[in-house]
Amino acid sequence: MFGFSFNKVAGNSMFPRLKSGNFVLLSEHFDRRGLKAGDIIKLLHPRYGYIVKTLVGIDHTGRFWFKGENKQSVGIDDIGPIEASQIKSKVIFVVGA
Repeated sequence: MFGFSFNKVAGNSMFPRLKSGNFVLLSEHFDRRGLKAGDIIKLLHPRYGYIVKTLVGIDHTGRFWFKGENKQSVGIDDIGPIEASQIKSKVIFVVGA
């Protein structure tokens, strides 16, 4: 609705930053060029589907690299490089953290 949505966190891949059962407010209205390391992003991954991960960095070709916060989450190499078109929304608020 109006480019904003609430999603409930399921699982522990982003623990301790996000806990299972938290709610996140996501916005589709943000400047992808302004993203920085540490931003929490919802992306569409070809193997994992919609996932929420932390931006680690942007390489010299403009591809984005992500990781889960929990060491047992899929790693940066498993996620691989992400194109800007795969980035769907940015977490702007966490409820229950």
